[in-house]
Amino acid sequence: MRRDLTQTKRAVLETIRMRLSEKQALAYLEGTGHPMKRSTYYNHKAELESKKLERLHFIAMMGFEDQHLERIDNCELIHKLMWENYHVCRNPKDKVMILKEIKELQPYISSYYEATKEVIKPTAGQSDSSIPENTITIPEIE
Repeated sequence: MRRDLTQTKRAVLETIRMRLSEKQALAYLEGTGHPMKRSTYYNHKAELESKKLERLHFIAMMGFEDQHLERIDNCELIHKLMWENYHVCRNPKDKVMILKEIKELQPYISSYYEATKEVIKPTAGQSDSSIPENTITIPEIE
């Protein structure tokens, strides 16, 4: 949904984000190449308001996955670089500090992996075609 917004609707959305008054919003829109009448502005604003939930779902489905994977990749990279630094470090106190940092990173990595299981878990009765067929599912222990 968000990517489907026209340039004009994005500009109207910017006026909402900036909490501009009607007069300021119309001046801003004109200054950014989107001149419009008051009624048109309110029509766009109402349409954006009515599609809030749809936009949130889109962001949650598309943006969340990208952000989630990026955070996992960053944590794994940080973890790898910490170990590399640990192995080249000669000062025992610095080595202990690096080990403490590695230990503090572990809960973040675990929580991202746990969240990943929830993200890819299909709902009851629904198969997930994104999970390879040869994947073995492990039942959860309750």
